[in-house]
Amino acid sequence: MIAPLPTTPAARYLRILWTARLPFLIIVSLGVTFAAAITALQTPLYASRALLSVKPPPEIVADSLRTNRPIVGPDGRLYDANDPLRQSGPGRYAPRLAAPGLVTLSAHDAGLLAADRSLDDAQAAAWVTAEAIEGADLVRLTVWQPAPEAATRLAEAIVARGLEANRRDEAEIIAPEVHRRLVLVDPPTHPAAPSFPRRQVNLAVGFGLGVLIATAFVAARQAIRN
Repeated sequence: MIAPLPTTPAARYLRILWTARLPFLIIVSLGVTFAAAITALQTPLYASRALLSVKPPPEIVADSLRTNRPIVGPDGRLYDANDPLRQSGPGRYAPRLAAPGLVTLSAHDAGLLAADRSLDDAQAAAWVTAEAIEGADLVRLTVWQPAPEAATRLAEAIVARGLEANRRDEAEIIAPEVHRRLVLVDPPTHPAAPSFPRRQVNLAVGFGLGVLIATAFVAARQAIRN
């Protein structure tokens, strides 16, 4: 007895895929294998993260609110506790924490860099990122290293030097400028597993690309046969 022909486009497509299931599975398997090989060749990196707050001392803010006296920040702009765009503390300190000079000195402190070596902009950016959290007085610090202990030590050294630089710089500010006090909110974490490469994401991308390529191959083969 002859099997009835599929009557809908979806049914016909599924029948084509079933007929070409062997090359389809081979191509998908190759995509996943390629993604796994790329992941295995990438150097694992561990990320240690810390959270810092940059805001004026509470007594200064309280006095400003009580007397209704405007406070001028170090950048020459009026401080407004209700307007994050006019709170330039995190925006000022985030680039400092990731600056090549500070990262180099911190790497020396952590024993990760020889005393006669220094980091350029690209190398420092590969090791450390610091970003101001929009709408808040927080700075997120992330340190990348091939070993978890190295990531934690470097993050701790950067935080220590950042706090010291803040104390030194803000001590020179006189009224009516507002001080920006850098405070450690969350200490550097000790990573338990690599944050890079992301194996699951890479395998999912390899699987997806394999499915797309296999589908295109099956469609092209069917078009040539017809």
